[in-house]
Amino acid sequence: MFFKKEILVISMLAIFALVAGTAFKVIPLLNPNSENIKENIVYDKKTGTVNVLIVGTDKVPGEKRNRSDTIAIASLDIDKKVIKVLTIPRDTRAQIPGKGWQKINHAYAYGGIELLGKSIVNLLAIPIHYYVVVNYDSFPKLVDLIGGVDIYVSKHLKYHDRAGNLHIDIPKGMQHLDGKTALGYVRFRNDAYGDIGRIERQKKFYNAVFEKLKQPEILTKIPSLIKEGLRLIDTNISMSQALQLASYLKDIPRENVAIATLPGRPAYIEKVSYWIPDLAAAAEFLASTPTKPKIIENDGNTKEETAKAENTIQLKWPLVILNGDGKPRLAQRFAYLMQSKGLAEISYSGNAKHFDYKYTTVRIPKDFADEDINLVVTFFTTIGLKEEMIFKNSDVKTITLILGHDYERILKKLES
Repeated sequence: MFFKKEILVISMLAIFALVAGTAFKVIPLLNPNSENIKENIVYDKKTGTVNVLIVGTDKVPGEKRNRSDTIAIASLDIDKKVIKVLTIPRDTRAQIPGKGWQKINHAYAYGGIELLGKSIVNLLAIPIHYYVVVNYDSFPKLVDLIGGVDIYVSKHLKYHDRAGNLHIDIPKGMQHLDGKTALGYVRFRNDAYGDIGRIERQKKFYNAVFEKLKQPEILTKIPSLIKEGLRLIDTNISMSQALQLASYLKDIPRENVAIATLPGRPAYIEKVSYWIPDLAAAAEFLASTPTKPKIIENDGNTKEETAKAENTIQLKWPLVILNGDGKPRLAQRFAYLMQSKGLAEISYSGNAKHFDYKYTTVRIPKDFADEDINLVVTFFTTIGLKEEMIFKNSDVKTITLILGHDYERILKKLES
């Protein structure tokens, strides 16, 4: 299973950075420019970027050291005010100094943040300037600092693991989640959707955090939030550096932020499952400038239809992409394109059972509600699929796009 699990650290980073950014509205400090920033932080002088290694850890019973459950790289372009986050699947095959080829998450267990940092440098060929580490013990406290969040829980989440001391029991409906309950919400995966369902809940939690931070009453808690937030994380970023960066980036437009998973494919090597990274695609993502997705009006579209399409351009569920045409790495190409443009989060890309698909099709799981099916249909017709090629009530666990021999037409639509 290779899915995005960045919510623990990304949420923490959001809380930390946004709170620090908001602090500049009440603390009499001058807003820095790019040159001020470069005077006080370490950055890559060739690219003008600051690379931050973000790690989420959890404790494994019987083990002395925490393990890295989540790994991500946040790359901040100082001059362009662009933020790109690349999450690294924990099963990514990488060269760990002194340990050989292993899964990347083993590096932290072997040598902590230092060895993990060296392994990431080997993998991506980029410098690591700073790090941020947060664990499951700190996560609830970070959420409680902002007073919890309000989330609509779409179904009863119930799971008990006495061995792992994990107890989740969250009723369906609108709920106010404190830190402990929020941790259960983002960790729950004991259903047919597994990690895919967890990803969707994590995205909802992430959005709820941002909504909470927009509330005026949060301003009164700024001093304690900053102080306690720094106490709960492990980082080599100083207080002044964090405040300066957050102030400089606090007004960054949404289209200048891109989040993607390290492109690649699953594979078994010597009976061990790995994620084999596409390092060229990763380098392309880190070097590119995010662009805001646009919808080009067809001659038959009304302005109202176009406006509706623009409001639904992002698919809110994880997507599986399968190559039903046979062209090498076609699914991976589509996955990278859709993810880099912010159109969808890709949970898996690979080959279909055969390469004889004449037309590109979409399969929607049978338990989707009618209103959700309508959103999915709108999304895919917007990017060029015909509605008759979108099949509902299919025996799939998540929305699945199967690329057929007509893929070039859809590819051109996406690239435009």
